[in-house]
Amino acid sequence: MVRPGAVHAMAALAAAVTTALLVAATHASPPPDADVIIIGGGTAGCVLAARLCAALPRVRVLLLERGAPRNATEELLVRSPRLVAGSWSTPSVAAAFPSAANAGLRGRPVALVTGATLGGSSAVNAAQWSEPADDGAGAAAWGVAHLTATVAARAYARAAATLGVRVPPRGLRHEYLTDWVAAAAAAGLPRVTDAGGGAPQSRRGVWLQRLAIDGRGRRVDAGRAYVAPAARGACARNLVVRQGVTVARVVLAPHHGRGGGRRGGLVGVVGVEVVPTASAGDGRPPRTTTLRARLGVITAAGPYGSAPLLLRSGIGRPQALRSAGVRPVVDLPVGEGLLARSVGRVVGAYDGVPLAAVNNATLLADPATLRRWRAGRGGPLGAALSVGLGRVTTGEGAYFPAGFASSVPGKPEYNSGCLANPTSRGRLSLPVGAAATDPLTPPRVETNLLGNRRDMATLLACMRKLQAVVEGFRPAFGMTETVPGADTRLTEELVRRTATSGAHLVGGCSVGRVLEATLRVKGVGNLWVVDASALPAMPRSAGPMASVYMLAEHASEAFIRQFRGQ
Repeated sequence: MVRPGAVHAMAALAAAVTTALLVAATHASPPPDADVIIIGGGTAGCVLAARLCAALPRVRVLLLERGAPRNATEELLVRSPRLVAGSWSTPSVAAAFPSAANAGLRGRPVALVTGATLGGSSAVNAAQWSEPADDGAGAAAWGVAHLTATVAARAYARAAATLGVRVPPRGLRHEYLTDWVAAAAAAGLPRVTDAGGGAPQSRRGVWLQRLAIDGRGRRVDAGRAYVAPAARGACARNLVVRQGVTVARVVLAPHHGRGGGRRGGLVGVVGVEVVPTASAGDGRPPRTTTLRARLGVITAAGPYGSAPLLLRSGIGRPQALRSAGVRPVVDLPVGEGLLARSVGRVVGAYDGVPLAAVNNATLLADPATLRRWRAGRGGPLGAALSVGLGRVTTGEGAYFPAGFASSVPGKPEYNSGCLANPTSRGRLSLPVGAAATDPLTPPRVETNLLGNRRDMATLLACMRKLQAVVEGFRPAFGMTETVPGADTRLTEELVRRTATSGAHLVGGCSVGRVLEATLRVKGVGNLWVVDASALPAMPRSAGPMASVYMLAEHASEAFIRQFRGQ
């Protein structure tokens, strides 16, 4: 028999236990939305998501991409190599914004463009697969853990095989490439073999470049090559791709007194705070949502995305963060030491041979041409803007894409442009004023193009060599220089007034300055950066795309080892 007093005591105890459980449930952390959150579905993000989810079937991977799913028109701009220039002015596919004023360009800003769709810049660039000519030695000097020249070569090969990069077959090449090779030889640039994959290459010359374009004339970007097959196959259960969301900041673990929120002296990451990308410009504060990660967060938001994200999260120089209204958490030189490429164009017009089909506006607009391309039979819509590539070694060295297409078709034009290896460094920071912490406002980018005499000398030497190539076409071709112009003297002043951005930028979160050798953000326990902003040096190639693929392939293997069994 239970005494009444005991009954009351048991009831009170039960009530207390129930209350305690309710309180505990109220204050307990909600379950994580994913094990690993990857910010940015661009070149690196797609590689990371596909590799991790396939190798770790029990790890839930969430890939966040700011761009919305593409419609049919946008998909055409991305898939047709010839029409890709149309994507640069399509806000739903590419983000374009001005840089800060460049002292080296007489105070001019330049237009900056980056991918804003699944696949990132690999979906809207020239598609050229350009491995550095140093056989991996440059990558080995970046300071990334276990990244040797041999390891880099294997990672390049793995990415190239996944994309299926190749020299375009004859049906996807520009006419008159034989004439171009002969003109280059007359200018002192012999034809060389761009074998890639660690094979020896000439120090200078011209070649038909390998492209991330399949044999039917369709671009193969990171989304198509990595994420799409993974989502359909091995990762159907553990990979989630959310498009149309922009990450506002990384949510760092709260501090609770001395040492609170830290493990081993490192700040922890809880997850990310996201807003709908479509809320840009509607005049209302965007609705925020917090997504939690169990193992950590990898930012692959690209050269214009990762550094601002860290800054908005309180990772950067304290004084600058306070000025922007952000509470400093970790003191790091985020955004400092950027390297950006300048470009100087040399254009020729010809009248001795028929207009190349790849630049024939009437042919490109013909419905039959589109039907041919859609049927997988190539044609002009399957040809890239340029299919020739050259290298000059004067100064710091430069590369020049070349071909008989232009962004505005219809003219009998030969286009080329020098992409100079830069040495002058710039800076990226949060936008000025009330928009400082707005994730939908582009950052302030000081590219510092032609910021020193070495960079000017390199670009001038390359452009003069390109003028010699234009002069080297056989007389019957009828080639005349139109830009800068046959009667225009190429001077430093002219270059400063006409040079622009080559759309290659690295270094805002570079290894050594901001990142540990493991690509982890210094002072933060479970936050990594894997994209072009992690590169401490500009790859000696015609573009960093191949090097970003390589870095993501290498980092994926390290993450797989780290997360396996967790």
